[in-house]
Amino acid sequence: MKKTLLLLVAIFGSFMMKAQVNIPPQEIHYDVHYHWGLIDVMIAHGNVTMETEGNQFRATLDGNSIPWDGRVFCVSDTLHATMQPASGLSRETVTYENGWYLKPKVTAYRTSGFDPSNPANYKNIKGEGTLDASDDTMEAINVTADMLGMFYYFKEMDFESMTPGSSVTIPITVVGGDPQRVVVTYNGKSNYSVGGTTYPTYSVNFEYSYKGAMSGYPVKAEVSVSSRLPLLLSASLPAGHVEMIHNPE
Repeated sequence: MKKTLLLLVAIFGSFMMKAQVNIPPQEIHYDVHYHWGLIDVMIAHGNVTMETEGNQFRATLDGNSIPWDGRVFCVSDTLHATMQPASGLSRETVTYENGWYLKPKVTAYRTSGFDPSNPANYKNIKGEGTLDASDDTMEAINVTADMLGMFYYFKEMDFESMTPGSSVTIPITVVGGDPQRVVVTYNGKSNYSVGGTTYPTYSVNFEYSYKGAMSGYPVKAEVSVSSRLPLLLSASLPAGHVEMIHNPE
């Protein structure tokens, strides 16, 4: 069940890039829904903050689950990257990235008796902390940290020039780490309803690599045509199907 919070992730051809993107500081709110068999519940809330300064892109994801079984599952991811214009799309150089996984007891979480700096209380993708977390859990955490970069690329991609079914592979340079990549597939135009309003969207799938191979966590996104924000991020995990749905309130 701990993975239900984790979301929460080819050729260039004639694919063209838009101008380098300027993103003012902003915060986007999401509700996280979990589906497994007949179970269909909202289990968490998540906030994404992002901004650019020159060619520097910074984004964070902070998510806390609705208290369940005496625990509050938490995810906190941070991505700092340099976006350099190149043929096709900006090339991403990750200068800092970390993903944190915590699961405090509800009682400690509510009374501020939880110390997130205690290594026994966390595990992160840099291998720090001693909290019990499976390899699959940490892989999913890694992918959620990676996918913050898509919040930039969704604003840069020229979807109108793409043909449904076409894909693009974006190489990612990781300072002090192995090269990575993300494969983005454009499915075509669609519509998505949220908060009682239906929005025109671009339907997209993307998948990041992990330790030299594709992660196995493909993510479906419905991207607003007007704002270029993902209204839906959806992925199937071993523990069930998870959706991050934009909450405009």
